[in-house]
Amino acid sequence: MKTTLDLPEDVADLLRKESARRGGRKKASLSRLVSQAVREVYAGEAEAVVDLKAGRVVVRRGTGMPVVDSEDLADALDE
Repeated sequence: MKTTLDLPEDVADLLRKESARRGGRKKASLSRLVSQAVREVYAGEAEAVVDLKAGRVVVRRGTGMPVVDSEDLADALDE
């Protein structure tokens, strides 16, 4: 399954820097860092809203889920 994320520029920049700090693509790919951060932030009890549209799965933040900004992402990656 292919997933496309539209990340804010500051978040994408932070992820690139974190990947480089951890040893580059082979040790910390961007997709792995994004997955780690998403799991960290959305590991709570709130449910995401999942829609199927034209053969794509669209996941939206559900009620009660936190809004993630670049500072939250940086904190999640530092843990």
